[in-house]
Amino acid sequence: MKRSCFIIIIVIAALISASIIVEFLLQRWETAPEVSSPEQEFYSYLELPSYSGKFLEFDQAKSEVTVLYFNTETMKINQKTFKIDKDTIFSKAIIDPYRPDLFLKEDLKKVKQETLTTVFYPAAEETNEIPLARLIQVEASF
Repeated sequence: MKRSCFIIIIVIAALISASIIVEFLLQRWETAPEVSSPEQEFYSYLELPSYSGKFLEFDQAKSEVTVLYFNTETMKINQKTFKIDKDTIFSKAIIDPYRPDLFLKEDLKKVKQETLTTVFYPAAEETNEIPLARLIQVEASF
């Protein structure tokens, strides 16, 4: 009798220990940061506001891109400058603008002036602030 009680107590203790370990691992797994790929971010960036126009210049020292666009409200051609950071994605929009054809920031120097370009950006908090580009799509083949 004593031996069977001892085995039952050991089995119950093992089950409780196993459930505590499993619960700890599940909590740790749920709180792990999600890693998103550039392809996943590409599709979410397509929903941001954008400017479409012609590529004017890429200032590598300032990490800025300037685009000429036609303002339909004022009926004038304006230019807009966007900042580029490490999270900015660069894509070619040759065949399908809704599929990622990613390229590196260094290849932006190969883009010729007046190439059709669309820049997607989040709305800036201040109006004087230069918007931060999240996705730059160019219709170039290089």
